[in-house]
Amino acid sequence: MGKLPPIAPLFRRWGAWLAFSWVALTGGCQLLDLGRAPLASVLGRDSQTLRGGLTGEDKVSRAYGSYWDGIPVVAKAGQIVIAALESEEFDPYLELVDEQGRVIGFNDDSGLDVNALLAVRLPQEGTYTLRATSCEPAASGSYRLTYTLTQVNWQQTLSGRLQEGSLQHPEDGSWMEEYPITARPGQILVASLTSSDFDAFLQLLDPEGKVMAWDDDQGGGTDALLIAFLPRSGTYTLRANTCKPRQEGAYVLQYSLH
Repeated sequence: MGKLPPIAPLFRRWGAWLAFSWVALTGGCQLLDLGRAPLASVLGRDSQTLRGGLTGEDKVSRAYGSYWDGIPVVAKAGQIVIAALESEEFDPYLELVDEQGRVIGFNDDSGLDVNALLAVRLPQEGTYTLRATSCEPAASGSYRLTYTLTQVNWQQTLSGRLQEGSLQHPEDGSWMEEYPITARPGQILVASLTSSDFDAFLQLLDPEGKVMAWDDDQGGGTDALLIAFLPRSGTYTLRANTCKPRQEGAYVLQYSLH
């Protein structure tokens, strides 16, 4: 799809194979200073923090040569897993894998700096795996993985319809609508786009109009769900969009700022 931003590091892992390795659980929520308050408000009191490290003794991706740890997460259908992977020693990359070994969610840089921040609505009950890894082969170092299972308290709910006469995406001509959001530096945005009529595609644009985050199917089925750290004040834009040209129908856009 032409409208996707350059994201080679994100797609390179889709063929990765599934395995599990345990990391010790510790209490508390240890986060980087700038992201502490908003991230803690998103994760909530029931979040868990896992401390670990990528080393030469970990599992290694056969395709990409990167070390990884797998952390099992037992969830109910419809829950949303929100997870943050932070490191000062390597570029974090975070995946969510289902029981069949399929990657159903991934993120590289939606957190503070180059840290990973992920939100995925879980389609069914079961044991999923959060895979803590790096964007680069053989990268090592310590990390913090903080996650929670939750239902988002949406602050805004907007309904609309994409059809002939709507705005058109500048790259592929698909129907879209745009919603401005004024934010303070350091806030975190969680947004959901659902539709029973079309394959939802959601983008977040920075104050200069550049795409800084996007999602297609992490909202479950063909719905979209994204989470992003907003590094500075200004007016950001949520773009409610169809995945392909000529699709149309009703949608619900929900979002919250933390």
